Amino acid sequence: MALGLNLRNNDRSLSESSKQIRYLVWWSVASVERVLSGITGRPPSFSGFDCSAPLPLPLEEEMFMSSSTVYDTPVLRSLRRLSTDESDVSSSTPSSVAKTATSRSSRETSKDGEGQRISPSNALFFLYLTKLYCLDDDIMKELYRPGLVAQSWATVQSLIAGFQKRLVRWHSALPAAFDFARNQRDQTFLRQRMCLGLAYYSSTMIVNRACLCKVEERIPNETKSGKDADRANAQSCVHAAKYLIDLLPDEPNPAGLYAVSPWWNMVHHLMQAATVLMLEISLRATHCPNMSDQLFTAAQKAVAWLQRMASDDMAAFRAWRLSSEVLQKIAPKIGRTVDDRLTRPLQAINEDVLMQGLSTPPLDYTMPATSMPISGYMPTSGYVQTSGYMPTSGYMPTSGYMPTPSSNSDDTSHPPHTVWDSLMLNSYDNYLEDFDATNPQPPSTQPPW
Repeated sequence: MALGLNLRNNDRSLSESSKQIRYLVWWSVASVERVLSGITGRPPSFSGFDCSAPLPLPLEEEMFMSSSTVYDTPVLRSLRRLSTDESDVSSSTPSSVAKTATSRSSRETSKDGEGQRISPSNALFFLYLTKLYCLDDDIMKELYRPGLVAQSWATVQSLIAGFQKRLVRWHSALPAAFDFARNQRDQTFLRQRMCLGLAYYSSTMIVNRACLCKVEERIPNETKSGKDADRANAQSCVHAAKYLIDLLPDEPNPAGLYAVSPWWNMVHHLMQAATVLMLEISLRATHCPNMSDQLFTAAQKAVAWLQRMASDDMAAFRAWRLSSEVLQKIAPKIGRTVDDRLTRPLQAINEDVLMQGLSTPPLDYTMPATSMPISGYMPTSGYVQTSGYMPTSGYMPTSGYMPTPSSNSDDTSHPPHTVWDSLMLNSYDNYLEDFDATNPQPPSTQPPW
């Protein structure tokens, strides 16, 4: 920022290619900052208010450095429209967050088809990923800002609905080669699809995480439409976590996964999804009662991946130890038992073998189909209403709203935000205490409901 890379460059003496290089450098740094913010749960060091640089054009470097005439072609004009006005996605003010989200949604509609007419490339992938990071910045600033506790729960629900629509619109604008929800044999852009899929599901979980709790106990007289919205949002959050885990092969193979995914934050994504799944299990699958088996299987799969990664990754080891202990505690709530093999650490992998495996890309790696509906309402037995899917990340990876008792008799208050990643075990212990008090003998085969 001291170099002014975050600002639009209007110097006429500077070539267009030089400007694009500066914009590309800025958004690369900004993307890394937002990834780190998501992993650590800390606020980013800058916001959209500090940035006026337009999003980079989806052109490979060798192309936009070859000739200045390329910027006058009709395709480039299309590219400019694709990037125009997207750099201000974080320009809303606290007093108009819901209104701003709506206006941006309508503004983005006219650009949805632009990306479909541009050939897929790493540059186009980076543009879509950057757009999603900008949307994440909006979500954190508007949906998880401390001042929102003074607003009504209906305002929060409105914000969630707005962000769900923006996420669905972002996904619908993806070129077919980048569509992670399709089962594709072409592996040319496999890594790009994996990165976009993980980021999308993560964003959807953050948006809907606020409703994954016992809201009805904190707002006892909430309207029926409000309760239905809360339930649908909670289902979307849980489904997002499951779909994220479904992106991974059933048999853990860290070396193969690292070759086709963002290896630097795979532990973060796995823990995001595992936390959401285990929280729903601890609630006795109250939001998705017909999916208890699927959720438990997905949770065990996440723990299995962390266990395999823990052989040479201390962060993964801590994540595996925590998640395996929690899963063992909450499994009886839905009448399940954790596989004993997931509770023991694997033998450390030889370093030479590990490095050899990391240097060899996997053969015929395919992303499992997630069969994820993008819009509309689907029955809870298989799918869920989804104007946008997905869990927790970042600011509050295992975070969200933890409701507090309210004496109000209507929807004018809502659960405040509470970061609870460090208290996750305590919260599960509380659920277990409640469970033990009412069910001395946990059910062995059937869920307690």
